[in-house]
Amino acid sequence: MLEPGSNMGSGVVLAVLAAALMHASWNALIRGAPDKRQYTILMHTCAAALAAVGLCFTGWPSGDSAPFIAASALLHWAYIALLMRIYDGGQLAVGYVAMRGLAPLLVALVSVFVLNESLSAWAWLGVAAILAGVLTIAAFSGQPLALLVRHRSGRAALLNAGLIAAYTLLDGQGVRLSGNPLAYVFTLVLLDPLVVLTLQLRRNPAALLAYARRHWALGFLGASISTGAYGIVLWAMTQAPIAVVAALRESSVVFAVLIGSLWFKEGRLKPGLLAALSVALGVMLLKG
Repeated sequence: MLEPGSNMGSGVVLAVLAAALMHASWNALIRGAPDKRQYTILMHTCAAALAAVGLCFTGWPSGDSAPFIAASALLHWAYIALLMRIYDGGQLAVGYVAMRGLAPLLVALVSVFVLNESLSAWAWLGVAAILAGVLTIAAFSGQPLALLVRHRSGRAALLNAGLIAAYTLLDGQGVRLSGNPLAYVFTLVLLDPLVVLTLQLRRNPAALLAYARRHWALGFLGASISTGAYGIVLWAMTQAPIAVVAALRESSVVFAVLIGSLWFKEGRLKPGLLAALSVALGVMLLKG
């Protein structure tokens, strides 16, 4: 069984920050795709193909982690379905910030009060600073916060925040029991697209296959980025407390706001950068 270390070293921090940038990037690929539903399905299918190859080299994870993989896969199926809805009707910044920004608070509360993990006062301040930055980004994103509860894409983002918190906690525990973080990631990624892919193939297989033939390279690009990002995060959870890694990972909202503002021309850049300072402060507090 893999156990997390008591301190979060610089190498782990840099790795999780890289994963945060990667995560925002593959979400931006979905946001920019003309057919977001088809691209989301294609990307996760390509990721499953890569994972199948990876399992040939890593082997399967320990059976002790199987219940966690099964439960996480169920949550990921719902997460993928909601993700397509979020970017169909919302901006990258608003949708991404809502679903990613609320998750660390839920993870921290559950990990402390249910899993009995301890966080230092500095770590709690770091979580608070990151969340303050997240709320500021949302407030100046160019759309009212009330949109989150009125619009179907906003409601999907809020639901996904709960799913993210749930599967983060499951995977944080499961990967520690797996004996091999890569094998755990590959198994989970292999299962991720099964339901949505099956439904799409039943609904309109010709359209999906035609889309895959035209955009397979972009699909594998997104798949490589998304699989690598989550693999880094789960590895980090074997080195540091789950809540700390989960909160640090959500610094990806800064990258999402920058991408949304500079690439998609969403919202206001200056308030977003000011909010990024709050998130950066939170990162430093977590590292300390």
